[in-house]
Formats: sequence, structure tokens, C-alpha cells
Amino acid sequence: MFETYKKDIEFLEGLANIPRTTYLLGPKDKRIFIKRVRNFLSLVGNPQKDLKFIHIAGTSGKGSTVKVLESLITDAGFKTGSFTSPFATTSIEKISVNNKLISPIDFHDILENQIKPALDKYVFKFSDSVSYFEIWLVIGFLYFKKQKCDWVVLEAGLGGTHDATNVIKSPKVTAITNVGLDHTHILGKTKAKIAQDKAGIIKKNSIFLTSEKNKKLLTIFRDKCRQEKAWLINNQNLVKDYKTDNYFSTPRQKENLNLALNILDVLKIQPKHTQKVIDNFGLICRQEKIQASPLVILDGSHNKDKLDNIINFVKGQKYNKLHLVLAFAQNKNYKIPLKKLLQITDRLYITRFITSVRKSAELKKLYQNSKKIKSRLPITIYNDPNQALDFALSQAKKGDLVLVTGSFFLTGELRKRWISEEYILKNQKLDKK
Repeated sequence: MFETYKKDIEFLEGLANIPRTTYLLGPKDKRIFIKRVRNFLSLVGNPQKDLKFIHIAGTSGKGSTVKVLESLITDAGFKTGSFTSPFATTSIEKISVNNKLISPIDFHDILENQIKPALDKYVFKFSDSVSYFEIWLVIGFLYFKKQKCDWVVLEAGLGGTHDATNVIKSPKVTAITNVGLDHTHILGKTKAKIAQDKAGIIKKNSIFLTSEKNKKLLTIFRDKCRQEKAWLINNQNLVKDYKTDNYFSTPRQKENLNLALNILDVLKIQPKHTQKVIDNFGLICRQEKIQASPLVILDGSHNKDKLDNIINFVKGQKYNKLHLVLAFAQNKNYKIPLKKLLQITDRLYITRFITSVRKSAELKKLYQNSKKIKSRLPITIYNDPNQALDFALSQAKKGDLVLVTGSFFLTGELRKRWISEEYILKNQKLDKK
């Protein structure tokens, strides 16, 4: 099973070598994204037309909102699918139903008998081949239809207007968690431009909610709702009070939880054990306590908003010294969050991630920037992230905390130390509970 799965993933990842004339180019070129996904879906029977969607966009908190919605709607007695990105350890994390991952067998069956034949037909019928992300989205739609899902909670990949997930035509609810300055080279240099792009998920007759508080951005959303004849719900007036000292203990995560609960309210979906679901909720590589002594937390935060959240989460933990294992992607502006991270750090272990699909930040520059911020901080550099983690664990005392953050590529790779990819594939779950 594992060997077949690896070959399947290699095939999908290998699609990157197909020439694509419009991949992440200018605004006009991006319009073809939806068109090409729509064309491909027509070759596999348009499974998305038989599904009922909740569509979530935003700079931070999309994954948390999507997955807690999946858990709560499942608890209410509905069969609930979710599609998320990115993955941390293994690709099938993207697709789950009732919190159980798609099996490698179902994944192989859909790839072999539906996706590959459609790709072959596509060559003759259309130009500009579909991307890796878009193929995964279609696999998700096919699986959700096969599983006869009552609801599908769909996380936007990048932005909203031109994102592949925006191929769906009539979502019941659309929601935007917040708007921050991330992926500015694609979505726009200002929050207003990014908000306009994300607002593209708002559809006619859908219900729209947001946790965003910026009045200028709320005006953009309000105007889009008016234009699309969508129902705008003022989320600020629908505050829910569920107490938790776990995942939803930070201000950012409380907003995500509040958004999810208000979505359920407007849909009149009533979970049976809301507090229990909230208390037991967790996500891999997001505020994840993977080891108790010394405490090890994995968190794939990679932008200012997300790193602010993990800093708040860490401040709520009990520990003596903080050991920070850190890597950033080369395209991230990490200077501001780095300064905040180092304020709470006692020892820094700079490293990189191993994947070849994304470039890591230059280790020497990261070291130099760190020394400028905190000159007396003990800092070591490791090209091998496993060596960085080994040394951090060897230096950490019983009451210390080891935080691994800065990239999902880093945390996903190191998480295999505790939970292997083979275990996840065999059990179709991400933890050992």
C-alpha cells in the first residue's frame, strides 16, 4: 500500500513539469484558473454540483475554522467532508470525511480510474493543463460525492476570486476569517486589494460572515454582498462564550471558534456535544503539543498574524526556558515576527527545511538578523533540521519548552519523529489518540 501511495504522489507532483503558460502570472492571466478547473471537472462528471458547501477564505485561521466546523457538524449527525491546504506530513491530509482521512486505496482508485483518463482527454480538448493543487481539489470533490457527504467545508488555497476552490457556484455560506499582508506579490500590496480578492468567494444568495474588524475592509465586503445579493451577518454581534484553555485559548483562535459557531447558528445546525468537541480539538503542526517532557510544540506559522498567535499561545504555557528551532521560506518577510519570537527565546537553533519545492531562507542572513535583534542570544546553525531538533532536545531540561516553527515544511518533516507517515496512512488519522 505504501509503495503504491508513494508512486501516486510522485505522479501528481510530477505534473509540475508540464508547461503551463498562465500559472501565477498577472491579474488578467489568473482568470483562466477557474475556467481550466471547470473544464477538467466537466470531464469527471461535475461532482461539485451535487455537494453543499461552506467556503472559508482569509489570511490566517482558515484551517482551524474549517476543521472545527467539520468536527462540530459531524457531532450534529451529518456526514461532513473537508478540504484543506497545505498538508504537513502526508498529502492525503488535505481530504477527510468525519475527521477520517481519505484512504490510500480510495485515493488510488480515484486517481487511476477517473483522474488519469480525464487528464488524457484534457490534452485533446483544452489548453493549459490543470495544476497539482487543482487536481487535489477535484479528487476531493469526487471523494465527497462518493461518500455522499451532507456538507463540505472548503478552504480557499490562495486569495478568493481566482482561487481554484472558487469554481463552486452556490455555497450556502461564505466566510473570511481576516485579512493580512501575505502573498502580496500575487494578491496585492495593500490589505484593501487583498480583501477585494478574497471577497470574490461571496456568491449570490449565500450567507456571508467575517471576523475582520477593519471598517474599510468591512465596507469592501458589504459592497460585494450588496452587489451579489448575498446576506451579510454582522459577526461582531454574535459572540459565543465557550471557555477553553487548550487550542482556542488565544485571541486569534477564539475569533476563529466564534466564526465557526456563528456559521452553525445561521445554518441552524446544532452539535450534540459542543463543549466536548472544543475541549478535545487540535490540529497537527498548529499549536501541537507533541511531547510532554520537555514540552515540544510544533507550529507551522509562517506569517506575522500566525506567528503572533503562536507567541500568545506559548506565553500561556508553563516553562522555564524556551528553545526555538526555526526555519523560514526565502519569500517570507520574517524580520518583524522574528523580533517578537526572539523576545521570548532563550536559545535559538537556526535550520532549513529539506523539501525541494520551496527555497529556505538563507541561514547566514537569518543568523545575522537574529544577532542584530538579540546579540547575546546563544545561536547555533544546522543544515540538517533533524540535527537541530536533536541538539535542542539534548539542551532542554525537564521544565523547558522546545518550539519548532516558521514553516509547515519544517514542522511536518520533524513530526515524523513522533508519528510516521506509514502510521497515518494505515490508520487514516493524524494522531495516536
